[in-house]
Amino acid sequence: MCSGVASSWNQLLLRRNQLLVSVRNAEEARLVVNTGVTVLDVKDPARGALGRADESVWREILAVAGKQRVEPVVSEKSSGSVIRVDSGLVVSLALGELLEVEPCAIPEGVDVLKVGLAQCGRQQCSGQQGSDEAWIRKWLQFREQTEALSKRSFRWMAVAYFDSSAQAPDLEEVKRFAIQQQLAGVLIDSYQKAGQTMTDVYSWERLSSCRDELVAVGMLLAIAGQIRVEMLPILKRLEPHLMAVRSAVCELGDRNRSVSPEALEQFCAELSQPLDVMTQE
Repeated sequence: MCSGVASSWNQLLLRRNQLLVSVRNAEEARLVVNTGVTVLDVKDPARGALGRADESVWREILAVAGKQRVEPVVSEKSSGSVIRVDSGLVVSLALGELLEVEPCAIPEGVDVLKVGLAQCGRQQCSGQQGSDEAWIRKWLQFREQTEALSKRSFRWMAVAYFDSSAQAPDLEEVKRFAIQQQLAGVLIDSYQKAGQTMTDVYSWERLSSCRDELVAVGMLLAIAGQIRVEMLPILKRLEPHLMAVRSAVCELGDRNRSVSPEALEQFCAELSQPLDVMTQE
């Protein structure tokens, strides 16, 4: 892993309430990277919560990210020479659901990977009732095969779906696994993009405890699942490392429509507001 990527990741761990935006094509990627987001996430929303985009789409978006990552800047020195500065952009890929997808080679330029655990809860994964280890074995095998095909290692996020329809391992089980395996962090997300939000399901104390446990071991917390701009005054107080969005920055709030420049600008503006200002408003 190159030093530039390591530096970007270390900076990400030091900050809170940063923005991850999921995009589905190069046009959306160009729009999003120009807003200064921390993480550019690649997915196909039409294929589910963590829908895997086609490899051709990966490469088109990675080309955009590559140009943004190291931009030419004119030096302030009298020579006026051009230097290249790392923008700090991190790129993540959604790979689909563990029980539905096969490992594949990941192209250069990707930093973080995640795969969903739908149908991997107890009494689901591999048909082994009461087995906590079935999905863990399959996840570890998936990572091993993906990294072998890619000929390098990656940072991995463990995904905890909070809606029961996912029939996935619960947050405590996923968090425990992530810490044991020293993963990059935990993403709390929704499997179905309608209905309950994260704060409908988990108490503030449980979310705060999860964040603190991850921070204590140098891991990050990312939150997602139908985050709306009006929820920011509450969610910012949790101080996750990342807020991951798509619907909130799309036309008409529809994740299957295009990213809206106006919605993206509004979300970024609200996210950057100090908490005391947001509370007063």
